[in-house]
Amino acid sequence: MQSTTLDDRIDDLSHDLRSPLAVAEGYLACLLDGECGDLNGEQRDVVGTALEGLRRLQAFIDEGLEEARSGTREADMVEEDVVPVVQDVMEMFRLMASRRGVTLTGRIETPVARVLMDQARMRRVLTNLVSNALKYTPAGGTVSVSLAARAGRASVFVADTGCGIPAEALDGLCQRFARAPQGRGEGPQAPGTGLGLAIVKEILEEHGGDLWVDSHVGAGSTFAFALPLCAGSVEVLA
Repeated sequence: MQSTTLDDRIDDLSHDLRSPLAVAEGYLACLLDGECGDLNGEQRDVVGTALEGLRRLQAFIDEGLEEARSGTREADMVEEDVVPVVQDVMEMFRLMASRRGVTLTGRIETPVARVLMDQARMRRVLTNLVSNALKYTPAGGTVSVSLAARAGRASVFVADTGCGIPAEALDGLCQRFARAPQGRGEGPQAPGTGLGLAIVKEILEEHGGDLWVDSHVGAGSTFAFALPLCAGSVEVLA
């Protein structure tokens, strides 16, 4: 019997994912085009957000497959404004937050914050942080995302009113497969692989950025990162 290598499994998984994703994309596009009846404005926004997320997932699968085959990935670093990226990721999670009974708020303190970034990978950073915040925040809680441009850096803060992380677990939080205990240990642990924060840290290091966390059991957590600003940004005085 022929053994299956890791590369073979990645190829198989990528192939198997493409078909259902293509079917889902087709049906969502059909809805958005009005082929199944007219949608109101809110419905169009929901379907459009879902369709955009699906297309980004397809691109991410293709990118990951190519990276696995070549063993390397060339970052597509371009000087861009990070403000629209933050706004887009917040919009992507707005419906999820509403369905969970969590208030998702945002505060953008500068109109322009230009940084040198790979936009797709920066979206992964923000998606991981906002997704984690929502995962660990119970109904009735709040997740807030803010961005400020000060002292030559664009700083993004993702704060939640969730269970918090014990102090002794913070040091190893960004290690691969690390899973921090949830607050006081109440209830089952939220599902996850323990890879999200490791990926976040790796991407930020590629961008010359920093990641830090402030967390208190029972009061919530704030994950924040900062990137060097480029010319053309609008800094806000503290």
